[in-house]
Amino acid sequence: MAHVGVLKVLRDLGIQYDAIVATSIGSLVGALAASGRELEEVEEIVGQVQKQDYFKLNFVKFLLKGVRAPSMYRGDTFFENLREILPDSPISETSVPFYCNSICLETGGSTFWGTRGSDDVPLVDAVYASCALPAIFEPYQRGGLHYMDGGIVDPLPLRFAKTLSPDLIIAVDLTVKATFKTPNYKNRLASTMMRAFEIAEEVVVEQMLHMHADYRTVLIQPKVGHLARFDFDDVHSVIELGREEAVKVLTSNAATRDMITTEIVPGLACPIVPRDYVSIRVDEDLCIGCGLCEMVCETDAFWARGEKATVRKRHNYECTRDHACARNCPTDAIHLGNL
Repeated sequence: MAHVGVLKVLRDLGIQYDAIVATSIGSLVGALAASGRELEEVEEIVGQVQKQDYFKLNFVKFLLKGVRAPSMYRGDTFFENLREILPDSPISETSVPFYCNSICLETGGSTFWGTRGSDDVPLVDAVYASCALPAIFEPYQRGGLHYMDGGIVDPLPLRFAKTLSPDLIIAVDLTVKATFKTPNYKNRLASTMMRAFEIAEEVVVEQMLHMHADYRTVLIQPKVGHLARFDFDDVHSVIELGREEAVKVLTSNAATRDMITTEIVPGLACPIVPRDYVSIRVDEDLCIGCGLCEMVCETDAFWARGEKATVRKRHNYECTRDHACARNCPTDAIHLGNL
């Protein structure tokens, strides 16, 4: 849903893209956009999505197989819903080159549907394979192998995007959670499993940003951390969160601010605040000098040499915005700004 807001801002600011690389549920919005659907239509489709339409429990399989059932929910229900909204064509026939990823359960290797050797797969199949969360939906089967959600190992596929030799990558990261507000965790099976998946996802993104984000990467992180993964209650407010963050970043980032159209677009006027750095502050009353901030920060912004941590870079221009320092601080002593 937040991706829709970002795409609308790109269109309204006159910034065009040459390819879409997507993962997990982002592949659904990416596939719709790559197929040439108008964004208002995409917004309407997303707005009609309801949890009960996509997540129907596998009662029969649970009764027959118990814990041997392949998934909690019925993948065929999700697949049929995808078939209704996506074109019946190979992934190679989208209007804009489109790629989405999955992980092969047998080999543990990544697959990017749309690349050579997998460009004949139906678009619907590719999107389902990229969205098939472990234990939530049945794996996608092809050639005797089983494929699941690519976000397990690559929730922000910067590595693959860089292989396309782009001049610029506009990356949308929705994994940031606890930095803005602690997620509403419930001590239940499904909630525990999904929260564990999200935590692993955050750490993987942290490493991806450390290794692959550079001055040609424009990172947009909509403030959606307070929402649950399957929160469908207010679609338009989530789209607005994506739109707001995209406007702030695209109009201020050095890589995109000169690409913006000179035409006046209603509703998009905003002050351009430089966002080239992240401001860092440590609350000395809360800091216990544990040293975790120094351990996780790859840009040497902290120095835990005494009883309290010292901030070496109060204006950190090298910060990859992975939020690792704040997420790992046990006392919430670290405050990040200009994000």
